[in-house]
Amino acid sequence: MGNKKKMLTLKKDEHGVAILTYNLPGRPMNVITEKTDQELVQMVDVIAKDGGIKSVVLMGKPANFLAGADISMLQNMKTEKDAYKGSRSLQATLNKLEALPKPVIAAINGPCLGGGLEVALACHYRIATLSPKTVLGLPEVKLGLVPGAGGTQRLPRLIPLDKAMDGILTGKHFRSEQAKALGLIDEAVPMEKLQEVAYQKAFAMAQGKIKIKRKLPPLPPPKMLAGFYEQTKNMIFKKTKGVFPAPMEIFESVYKGLSEGIEAGSEEESRRHAKTVFSKEAASLMHIFFMDTAAKADRGVDKAVKHCPVKKIGVLGAGIMGAGIAAIKADKGYMVRLKDASMEAAGRGLKAAGEVLNGNWMKRPRGEYEYRRRYDLISVTDTYSGFKHIDMVIEAVFEDIELKHRIIKEVESVMPEHAIFASNTSAIPITRLAKASKNPNQFIGMHYFSPVHRMPLIEIIATKDTSPETIATAWALCKKCGKTSIIVNDGVGFYTSRVISRYMQESMLMLDEGARVEDIDQAAVSTGFPVGPVTVSDEIGLDTAHKVGKILSEVFEGRVASTDIVGKMVGDGDRFGRKNESGFYAYRGGKKLGPDESVYDFTLQGRERIDMTAQNIVERLILAFCNEAALCLEENILRNPRDGDVGGVFGIGFPSNLGGPFFYMDARGIEDVVSALNRLEDQFGSRFTPPQLLKDMAKQNKTFF
Repeated sequence: MGNKKKMLTLKKDEHGVAILTYNLPGRPMNVITEKTDQELVQMVDVIAKDGGIKSVVLMGKPANFLAGADISMLQNMKTEKDAYKGSRSLQATLNKLEALPKPVIAAINGPCLGGGLEVALACHYRIATLSPKTVLGLPEVKLGLVPGAGGTQRLPRLIPLDKAMDGILTGKHFRSEQAKALGLIDEAVPMEKLQEVAYQKAFAMAQGKIKIKRKLPPLPPPKMLAGFYEQTKNMIFKKTKGVFPAPMEIFESVYKGLSEGIEAGSEEESRRHAKTVFSKEAASLMHIFFMDTAAKADRGVDKAVKHCPVKKIGVLGAGIMGAGIAAIKADKGYMVRLKDASMEAAGRGLKAAGEVLNGNWMKRPRGEYEYRRRYDLISVTDTYSGFKHIDMVIEAVFEDIELKHRIIKEVESVMPEHAIFASNTSAIPITRLAKASKNPNQFIGMHYFSPVHRMPLIEIIATKDTSPETIATAWALCKKCGKTSIIVNDGVGFYTSRVISRYMQESMLMLDEGARVEDIDQAAVSTGFPVGPVTVSDEIGLDTAHKVGKILSEVFEGRVASTDIVGKMVGDGDRFGRKNESGFYAYRGGKKLGPDESVYDFTLQGRERIDMTAQNIVERLILAFCNEAALCLEENILRNPRDGDVGGVFGIGFPSNLGGPFFYMDARGIEDVVSALNRLEDQFGSRFTPPQLLKDMAKQNKTFF
């Protein structure tokens, strides 16, 4: 049993306690592989037959218990039948584990997710550490999958049904304290006490001093199940809009088990698991998972380049973006100096940052202490006092190049020579901003997305003068803050702003042609965009969209037909979107109502509207997005298609069920994409002219991935 090639090792002592350790060789993270089922069932048989074993403690690696299935294993499956058989086999193995007459304790530290939690659920007792890295959950739905090892059956029988459904349908993580309160785990202990407590519990069980008794929450009576089914089904459809099939497949598996028993539910789970493994949505979501993982590990510079140490950060501008940046930096232990033109404005920024930190911590154990410790790291000023000690400045003021140039000169006159300057501009080329800097090699773009604390992406923009050390430092800062970063080359609008602007611009051109606001937005949402392009304009602010549009007009000039609906609304109509409750949509008391038909007065067609089909709307929006993304790759703004997909999905809302613009073009077929662009070019002109890159790929039958 000491074979190093084995994942599972078993050691027993003279007291009848056995320690079963899951340690996947050569991998930092424990995952379920093709061999897991075979080894686990062998170990269960050994434990069952060995009369000297009275109780068992199941442990993972020191830093992680079991983080779920190896996704590449699922991707390599050939048929639905293979996926179904694999699921049924693992279910049978965990059923044997659960049926052992000897108690098995899962000792959990670090991630216990997906198949890892399904293994733990089959154990008889669960102890987890209070480490912030210890999380439990069934996140398969985020990959477009149904759990395949009994998760849809055991979790709803262990914790209250509403909490179980929420966990399975959203893929949310449970921290140890919440898991203990729900009954998902039996004990939560300090990390350093895990082995000791688990052994003591197993020893007491081996001696017969403790017998496991569990009171499971009652299942809904049969008469309630019909109402529960309809209510939950409607809720799922409302949230997924029919775009993501996995949540409904999961629910059907749960419902089958509740109404017909665990065996029927397990069979249903395996069947639907196999179906989702081969769905196009799962392929897209798994692609994004791997691309995100790869992007997180890509520093953009040679491994030998060291990042500069950063402890103190100055943030210029205490508006929504600046406050959000200050909050996420303080949350990770950085000292932050937040500056605005007045103490009143800086104070508002501090309050907003405090609200972010409050939301992160106050509902957690020791929350008030953890919140206060981070909040106290932020100080405010209306001068540059304190900036002579900072290591990095992040500028987040209005999109005005003259204002930014003035601020760059002011702050560089007081900050130390080693400090890095990062601009949060969303469109102005970093090279132009760096002209005001005396240290262009320490000048970089860091484009955050709003709301900063929720959006997972930061776009890092490097100029030809930006030093490798500066790039490495920006990347390290993003990583410490738990963000995915894509590193792009400089240009007007970089990647994300340029592409989202082209997408939004196409929606404005449709409005000029006579399309309805709601038709455009509904078509986009039905495809998988989180919100429609017209709504995006209202949300970011029409005044902001107009300023960014002016900057980006440079890159679109001569290629894209002009439309100035937004400019007219801001200038003549004094409409700024949601912020002043006057935009493309009507608002009342912060609540969004229907489209405001008076906005059609600002279009070329006036109030007369036409019926534009959802299919035509979606084709134009998707291909406008994809074409601009391909141009960014051709022009070397993007370093690779991977960053284009990660940036598209995590930064600007390209449908994750389509896997990103480049994955979408691959899946559709490059030749078909080029043909569709040619048809649109014939109809609408050069804004749909396919780049040479796509034409060459179509001729050579090449793909991006």
